[in-house]
Amino acid sequence: MQKVLSIVIPTHDSQNTITDLLISIHTSDFSHFENIEVVVVDDASKDKTREVVRKLIAKLKYSLSLSPIRKNVGPARARNYGVKKAKGKYILFLDSDVLLAKSTLRYAYQMAKEAKVKAFTGIWHYEQKTNKFFPNFKAMRDWVYWFIEREKYARYYLFSTRIAGIDRKLFLKIEGFNKSFPEATVEDIELTYRIEKYTKIKFSPELLIYHEFEDFLPIAIKYFKRSRDWVKLYQKRLRFDPVATSKKEAFKAILSALLVIFLALGFIHWIFWYGALLIFVQLANLEWYFWTFVLKQKGWMFLFKSIFFSVLLYLIIDLGSFWGLITSKSSAD
Repeated sequence: MQKVLSIVIPTHDSQNTITDLLISIHTSDFSHFENIEVVVVDDASKDKTREVVRKLIAKLKYSLSLSPIRKNVGPARARNYGVKKAKGKYILFLDSDVLLAKSTLRYAYQMAKEAKVKAFTGIWHYEQKTNKFFPNFKAMRDWVYWFIEREKYARYYLFSTRIAGIDRKLFLKIEGFNKSFPEATVEDIELTYRIEKYTKIKFSPELLIYHEFEDFLPIAIKYFKRSRDWVKLYQKRLRFDPVATSKKEAFKAILSALLVIFLALGFIHWIFWYGALLIFVQLANLEWYFWTFVLKQKGWMFLFKSIFFSVLLYLIIDLGSFWGLITSKSSAD
């Protein structure tokens, strides 16, 4: 019997997070567990992820299966493999380090059952369990981008693999995630563009998850790699969009670079500090919604640190984009 919804979860050394995710599905405000299944694709974990999953199989309300892969192939291939194993009419992708809000599964199931949209995506809440600065900063940055500082009339529709669903037939028709991306960088963005050739992706804030963000260094590395690979996608399309980088976000990155350059030149001649001040005012105007949200939620000290890390992350995006341009030109030559 075909299931209504298959949840595909790729794992790699996920022993510390996968149990909480599977339990959050189990304890969801939901009553049709017989019509869903969960397919965990373990991508050559070296820890006890597989053992942890196997111990849960008989204890959950839903059908849970484990599909191990011996050689590490990356999240794109792992998700494609999971879809091949899945039996549902719709596929819901989840990352292994998220938690479902109580009503999220019910909304996802309803969207799959009604089949009015062929693809949909959700959002993660800004709340974090940790009191560390950077995870809270990153979570609020994403939240404000999706909900508060949205560009007028813009449609935000990134098919985010943290939580996103798609008609299985459509997924197979477009041949799934691009297997040329061995790491988690822009495979979701690239798939988003291909999905949009066939159907509009619906952003549904009811599909809410909780995600604990990492500290600065891991996120900074991801920003660099993601912007590096995004440049290659941009060169094919030659336009900005809210999926990855809007014109507004690109302008912020440029202003951040100019701000640092003018501050450095200010040590040569003080007139450049006036230029830096003007640039900062323009940047503050663009970041106003985020900064006021941070101030309201966390106070002045958190705001000052947020301003510094905002500029720093934009500089990392600049470096990643520049590196992407260099490597794409050298490979073309």
